Amino acid sequence: MGSALNILRQGKAEAFTDIVNELRLNVAKSLTANSIASLQSCHDDMLRLHALADVESIANAGAAGSHPRPELIGALNRRLDVLGGYLADKQYLLGLRRAAMELA
Repeated sequence: MGSALNILRQGKAEAFTDIVNELRLNVAKSLTANSIASLQSCHDDMLRLHALADVESIANAGAAGSHPRPELIGALNRRLDVLGGYLADKQYLLGLRRAAMELA
C-alpha cells in the first residue's frame, strides 16, 4: 500500500493502477477454500481489499466520469458503516483515506 501511495504522490496514474491491481491479485491468490469458510477467517483479506477499493476510488475521484466528491464521501461513509464495531479497522481505513485524499 505504501508503494501505491508513493506512486500516487508522484502523480503516475497508470503506475498507481498497476500497483493496486497487483496488490488486489496478490490478496485474491491468498484466498483458499479453507480461508473463506467463515467471515472471521478471511477478515484480514477482506479488509485489504476494502482498503484498496477505497484508496483507488479516492485516487480516481478526479478522473472524467467518476463520482462527484460529495457522492464519493457518502459512498465511503456507507462502506465504513459496514465494518460495525471493528474500531481498529475503521481507524486504519480512515488513515489511508486521509493520506490518499492529501495525495490525490
